[in-house]
Amino acid sequence: MHETQTKTLHEMEWGIFVSYRRSDSAVSTGRLAADLRRYFGKDRVYLDIDSNLSAQNYVVQLKQALATSRAMIAVVGPQWLANRDAEGGRRLDDPDDLVRLELETALRNGIALIPVLVEGATMPAADLMPPSLQRLAYLQAVRLATEDWPYDFGRLLESLENHAVVPAPQPDATPPNEFTLLTTKRYERTLQASRRRAFDALTGAVELLRYPIIETSPEAAQVMFHARRGRPVTAKVIDADPGRSTVVLQLPAVKAGAIAGASLLLAGPTGGLSFVSLPALWAWQRRFAAGFLDNVQGVLEGRGVGEDSSLLPGVHAWRNRKREL
Repeated sequence: MHETQTKTLHEMEWGIFVSYRRSDSAVSTGRLAADLRRYFGKDRVYLDIDSNLSAQNYVVQLKQALATSRAMIAVVGPQWLANRDAEGGRRLDDPDDLVRLELETALRNGIALIPVLVEGATMPAADLMPPSLQRLAYLQAVRLATEDWPYDFGRLLESLENHAVVPAPQPDATPPNEFTLLTTKRYERTLQASRRRAFDALTGAVELLRYPIIETSPEAAQVMFHARRGRPVTAKVIDADPGRSTVVLQLPAVKAGAIAGASLLLAGPTGGLSFVSLPALWAWQRRFAAGFLDNVQGVLEGRGVGEDSSLLPGVHAWRNRKREL
């Protein structure tokens, strides 16, 4: 927090408040906070041990941080429920216990609360918790297993995104009032597969089609790549119904009406520069998205990839004939 020492806590917009017991899950919580900060930004994840300012009332700081947080992560380790004070009583039964106060505040104020189970912990039953915390037992928890951390962390990111907790804009991002011709179009398909299997099929399709990969993020189940010489394409896998996952394809597109009736000089799918109309560009994108999702499904079902839909019709067959010769 060296960059923000001149700010008071009520001036911060944390986004995520991490609640935990040091004697229960300090190591796992430290790893979790580090990963969250890499994804969301350091100044958007509150962790008492290094977020509190020196020489100030820490209880007041906790309340200020909670007031500016969109979500709380409650880290539950093996001894979270049974942790005891010097007199032998359960800490959670003490009305002044800080962890209890944090959770009560989140539940009372409607802050999104996500229990995260670490180091093999299970969710405590409601009747084992104080009445003010019993609602916690019925919230959807996310497991973070050491041996499966990247995958589990990706599921946690999805839970946070569902509560509108997203990474802060990058410094070089387009300002809100600056005009841009580009937007993003989204295509998706739901497959009968776990999120991990669907992500393996997604990356397999990208590799078999020989698309240059820009970045792969297993923890977020996301890959960014170039479809020939076009702009970067982002594909990710999210959970759908039990046993089903959705592959989401995000393509840069020209805004409708931005250049009505005009033609654009674009890097065409054949690799050269060409003038194409907006309807033709949109038609190519729809064709590419449908073909790419077909190929992901083909890899998932063991059929491999078929036609490269980033190429113009006929070009794929021509390339194959050329290779055969």
